[in-house]
Amino acid sequence: QRLRHFEETVSKVEGERRDAFGLLSGQIDAMRTGTERVSAEAAKLVNALRNAPKARGRWAEQQLKNVLETCGLSEHCDFQTEVSVRDDEGTRLRPDVVVRVLGGQWLVIEAKVSLNDYQDAFGTTDDDQRGTHLSAHAAAIKSHVNALGSKAYWSQFEDAPDYVVMFIPGEHFLSAALENDPGLWDFAFDKKVLLATPTNLIAIARTVAAVWRQERLAKE
Repeated sequence: QRLRHFEETVSKVEGERRDAFGLLSGQIDAMRTGTERVSAEAAKLVNALRNAPKARGRWAEQQLKNVLETCGLSEHCDFQTEVSVRDDEGTRLRPDVVVRVLGGQWLVIEAKVSLNDYQDAFGTTDDDQRGTHLSAHAAAIKSHVNALGSKAYWSQFEDAPDYVVMFIPGEHFLSAALENDPGLWDFAFDKKVLLATPTNLIAIARTVAAVWRQERLAKE
């Protein structure tokens, strides 16, 4: 009887093991399929960002909008997108985002991303080539700073501070450029451009959101 009971127990455990193994195999297959799908979509995204400047720009703008909304700011209420203005020469300018600050002031933000040289730098195993690509990456960010500073948004918006925020949608993009060109911060500041990544833009946006909450509470 004990042998029979032992045999039944072993058979039951073996059956449960087979069922569990089958379930695990199914989950592994599903995970592999999902990973392959994610990899394919990631490759498509990388190709789109590398080869389509407009797609790269839209991605950066969406990242900027996500940061602002995550911090509690609402579009059309606390900030506006694609506001069109004209400079003194009649040229139409359209910043990515204009944030409304307490007191009737406006904070102008534009999203810029330099991706190709950065990817080339970390896609090579040759140190000399990596240095060359990082230098080109830093130069591309400098070019964005020059172009943004020349727009002089502070003269197009009333009660706007005399600088513009340049949002770079990734800490690693800016840190790689600063590693190659430590004077990039000062260069941008001289052009009245404040470099911002998601981390410090979150601090700015949360401060603005907190001030607006205090203002609403005071009115109520």
